[in-house]
Amino acid sequence: MDVKKEILLCYAEADDIPVESGLKGWISNFHKFLSTLLSQISRDVPEIKLVTEANFASINMLEAGAVLAVTSPNLAKNQEFVSALNAYGQSRRQNDQLVLGGISSFFKILKGAYDPDGYFKEYVDLISYDFYLIDPLTGDPQEFTRFFGSDAERSYWMKLVDMAYDINQLFINYTKGLIDEEEFPREKTVYLASTGVDMVIQRDIIKRELMRHGYKVMPNHSLPKEVKLLDRMVREDLTKCRLAIHMVGEDYGYKPKGSELSVVDLQNRIASEHTFQMVEHNKEEEKKDLFSRLVWVSPDLKNVTERQKIFIEDLKSDAASLEEAEVLQITLQELKTIVREELVTGGRFQKRVDIQGLTSKVEEEDTSQLIYLIHDKRDGEETEELEKYLIAQGYKVVSPTYEGDLVDLRYIHQENLRRCDGSIIYYGSSTEDWIKTKLQDLLKAPGFGRIKPLKAKAVYIKGEKEGVDINQFEKNNAMILGKNGSFSPDHLRPFLTKLSD
Repeated sequence: MDVKKEILLCYAEADDIPVESGLKGWISNFHKFLSTLLSQISRDVPEIKLVTEANFASINMLEAGAVLAVTSPNLAKNQEFVSALNAYGQSRRQNDQLVLGGISSFFKILKGAYDPDGYFKEYVDLISYDFYLIDPLTGDPQEFTRFFGSDAERSYWMKLVDMAYDINQLFINYTKGLIDEEEFPREKTVYLASTGVDMVIQRDIIKRELMRHGYKVMPNHSLPKEVKLLDRMVREDLTKCRLAIHMVGEDYGYKPKGSELSVVDLQNRIASEHTFQMVEHNKEEEKKDLFSRLVWVSPDLKNVTERQKIFIEDLKSDAASLEEAEVLQITLQELKTIVREELVTGGRFQKRVDIQGLTSKVEEEDTSQLIYLIHDKRDGEETEELEKYLIAQGYKVVSPTYEGDLVDLRYIHQENLRRCDGSIIYYGSSTEDWIKTKLQDLLKAPGFGRIKPLKAKAVYIKGEKEGVDINQFEKNNAMILGKNGSFSPDHLRPFLTKLSD
């Protein structure tokens, strides 16, 4: 099929009505901004031709190299226009040219919250470019009427830049003669799960970072809205990937048809099953197919429902049983570092021993018992008296390291968990969730190569903690120490007795 070096922007004129006197409409602004970006990226990308109800019949759409369609309710009203757009997709599919090198020649654009699949049936499986926001508090969609400002810069412009680079890459693929989507190595493919509405911007940031470093990001298609189809598609995508990343915020996500679980929850459960299957597979295979899973929980959670709290706790419990799965509650920038480490050097599968600050490195002939005293960075001085007493009793004591490279700090923490005979988690300035996370880390220690049993673990509580469910700590078989004012050696007696058994 002959393809012209031509870009068509198809839309309904009703979507370009100026929102305020003297201002251009949504489409006019979009056309101007995208044209400017394309001209900055490459001189070879053609100009964008505007196509409306008034002139679409005179244009041979089938020959266009790329069709950009603002798939709105206004456009769906014109059946002939919709039929012409669907005919473009049908023709391209028949010639294996709808998707070239992972990029579709049809760009499904949404300027507002709308489900176009009932009308634009040839493009149901394509991911849309969503140029609108969802209010995380109310769940209401917000269409952009102004294009400059913090929210706009973070969402509208990021998506616009992504589209410009995708269009440019599409025409590069034409010149390379690519047919359909090329095979991509599993080691360079990442499953980046779809998220709740409050994590869309963060997901886009990670996606752009991965693609910028040459990784293919799955899913590269729209997820089915029916649970059985979704389940099958997610499983198929995961088999192609080296790493799965799940980003969790305050929004539980929408529920696909036939499911009581959200799409966010379902992807996590399917990925968890896949991780266990890969672990069992690698036990029997000489050549290992490495697969790991990172669950990122936003550190800025505020308005969390009880349902979401349970979901997050389930994620932590599930990840505790495997070295190949980990829950992280760190900044987005720190997540980038962990993802890069996981993909480039092998992450937790890369065994390292010579790291500055690895204080848990114990000589083999030293038979002294090792206690891992875990505390928040803010509580370093408060734990000094407790640490001095333990050392005076003949124990070796190690604490977390907070200075240095994030990846190394993570490795040191895992090594301390692997080597210690007992552990005390100090509950001072930290939060209840932080304590729960550290208890989960102790449960997960066998996944880091721990062989010997953990003789004793405890939560040392400074003073009274109002509203804290201490029973949750005890359910993790953790002893409760302290709670009686300033430090006293008597507080440690039950712990040290159990450690010496």
